[in-house]
Amino acid sequence: MATRRRKGRHLRGSRTHGWGTSGQHRGSGTRGGFGIAGRYRHKRSRLIREKEFVNMHYVGKKGFTSVAQKKGEGKVLNVGQLSAMVDRLISEKKAQVEGQKVSVDLGELGFSKLLGSGSISKAIRVKIDRCSESALEKLKKAGGEAVLPSSAPAK
Repeated sequence: MATRRRKGRHLRGSRTHGWGTSGQHRGSGTRGGFGIAGRYRHKRSRLIREKEFVNMHYVGKKGFTSVAQKKGEGKVLNVGQLSAMVDRLISEKKAQVEGQKVSVDLGELGFSKLLGSGSISKAIRVKIDRCSESALEKLKKAGGEAVLPSSAPAK
């Protein structure tokens, strides 16, 4: 008569449960070390073989990051980019039309500085934390203005 063993008896009493001699499933000696061990030798070869591994934050030592570096510059926007996105901002009601000028608060959109690359043809009133001199000049030529915090002059 054929008998069927219960599932719960699988590998009972086998001591190593399929991992060979005792100790072979311990530690990471057989796998090249824990974590980022071997980053300069054998794990660097994975960078060559696997393209998605390149995008991981793995290569080299991290070092020290100061608080000032963490603070960073924030997001910047060029005048040309602003000119291209004004119509979309108006349709999304993120910018308001006030007479002949369009009023935009770039701080609410996540930008901290306006730079002067590109050209602008519309009169735009921009509220922003910081603004370069060339961006300020281009805004004024087009009939617009930049509203800066009182303590921050144009840089």
